[in-house]
Amino acid sequence: MSRREATSGDSHNFGRRVSIGGRRVDKPRTVLWEWLVLGRDSPLRRFFDEASREDGLGHDAFGFLPSLAFFRGRSRGGGSVERISLKPLPRLSADGKRALAGAVGRAVALFSWLGVADLHWENLVLGLGERGRIVFAPLDIEIILSDLSLPTETKLLPDADPEVAAICRHAAGVRRVLPYLGKPVDAPTLLEMASAYSRMLAFLDRHARAIATVLERVPNLREAPIRVCLRGTDEYVRARSEPVWPPLLDAEAKQLARGDIPYFFRLYGKAGIHYFENRALTEQKTLPRKGDVPQLDPCLNLSRGLRSPSREKLRTLGLFALLGAFDHPSLSGRQVKDDLAVTFGARTLLVTRRDGEELRAPRNLKAVVGSVYLPCRCGEVRSVLVPPVTVCDAG
Repeated sequence: MSRREATSGDSHNFGRRVSIGGRRVDKPRTVLWEWLVLGRDSPLRRFFDEASREDGLGHDAFGFLPSLAFFRGRSRGGGSVERISLKPLPRLSADGKRALAGAVGRAVALFSWLGVADLHWENLVLGLGERGRIVFAPLDIEIILSDLSLPTETKLLPDADPEVAAICRHAAGVRRVLPYLGKPVDAPTLLEMASAYSRMLAFLDRHARAIATVLERVPNLREAPIRVCLRGTDEYVRARSEPVWPPLLDAEAKQLARGDIPYFFRLYGKAGIHYFENRALTEQKTLPRKGDVPQLDPCLNLSRGLRSPSREKLRTLGLFALLGAFDHPSLSGRQVKDDLAVTFGARTLLVTRRDGEELRAPRNLKAVVGSVYLPCRCGEVRSVLVPPVTVCDAG
């Protein structure tokens, strides 16, 4: 075991915190979901690599994900993962920008399709991995298999909900790439991103049943907690000194009183929002299921092969959300990349696919997605990790 050097993140579940050593990171919660997506011996990663080679998506289509070693099992009590080691990206050539844009498009598609959330910029790494691959991936995966209809729900793109729009614009995960792609992103680069998004979604839809089968065979998958966030950490911090709305639940107040940021979870295929009741994490309680109480959002169904009506929204409205997040008045005319063409009109965006299908949307998409372009540069750093303390310079 490596010597513990530092703790990171919030305190959950009776004072448990992430411990960062020289070679490993000890996480006091299940790492099963991270292992599936980021583990070098993961059956899901093995399937992705084999299927992408055979399907024509490319042998390196999933190269934007790191391949990490995991240790000490993947129980709900915790596990360890190899500490990620990446080099900062250099200033990119035109080819390098296209490679990064492709990685971003594939990442947005994959995490939206898998229902991975909480991918704000503090939770993402960006750098060069083995053989010079561009890595753009999360450090933590605690929320997964959510039935998402828009990539804004991952927090990679800024949510347009007016109640959270300002926070989401600052925290959007894709802002990590702006120092390399530029502000604004030019049209060929954006088309690379959009094409990669569309191709990845199509690949995942073609292989949905096989992916579901891989997941169904994972031991203890239904016993691994999937985190449920009832409210943001900033709201819990504020609740320690002033009232919040809606008022704290008893389970929230109890966890705050012992110095923790409240932690709730669901179990795949089972009803209820749970929390741990004892320090050993062997007892759990469930929030009331009736009345004016939090309710669970839909989960993707493995037995149905991960099919869902929301998949069509990801394919169409999700593509416009990606375009809208990076859109800028300087973009105009018709741009083409592989099987995708986008016409930036004065008031309309027109997408034409290779099969002749045409999709139209208003050029102004602020009701669907926020812009990633802000006057400040907080979070827009060139380091692999976002610094622990980042101050907004918007004034």
